[in-house]
Amino acid sequence: MTTQHPKTGILGIKTMNKSAESNYQSGSYWRERSDMLYYRYIDYIMRCVSVSAQSMIDVGTGNCPYMEWFDWIPERVSVDIRIPYQSEHVKGVKGDIFEMTFDRAFDICTCLQVLEHVPEADRFARRLLELGELVIVSVPYNWPGGEEQTAGHVHDPVDYDKLTDWMGRPANYHVVVEEPFGNRAARPAPTSRRGHPD
Repeated sequence: MTTQHPKTGILGIKTMNKSAESNYQSGSYWRERSDMLYYRYIDYIMRCVSVSAQSMIDVGTGNCPYMEWFDWIPERVSVDIRIPYQSEHVKGVKGDIFEMTFDRAFDICTCLQVLEHVPEADRFARRLLELGELVIVSVPYNWPGGEEQTAGHVHDPVDYDKLTDWMGRPANYHVVVEEPFGNRAARPAPTSRRGHPD
């Protein structure tokens, strides 16, 4: 099991093992992370900046249903190289954003917790800027590198300067969200239904 560190910065994917891919397919990845504070920040930021948005693309959704939150946006597209999220309201497209073409830029492009996995993060980040008029990115902020690096991450630690370099420009806004109770997925489950030891 990989350790999830409690700070996330808001502002080609490396090979995924079968266990990680199974977590996306089963929905367990989302269930273990859906109550993280940084998702509340993403929701709030989206409600502030995308009130008049008519289209949205999310890159690297990993079968996570957060795009359902943005139900005022009529056109929502999830793109993932392996398992895009799809529903009655969200179009899922399996593919590589470097091999895909769209007839126009989307009003909003989101990419949450993906850049740290991409070997050519600068090329990928600049492709995001082509896909959306407004781009919202999140990365794990200053997670340890080296021997403590999280499995699948190829760029830890990621800080604001590194992200700025990848994007080729400074952010209009940025915030670092620190999860107050760590990651729920990394904590042991209660031993009884009431959360108290038997």
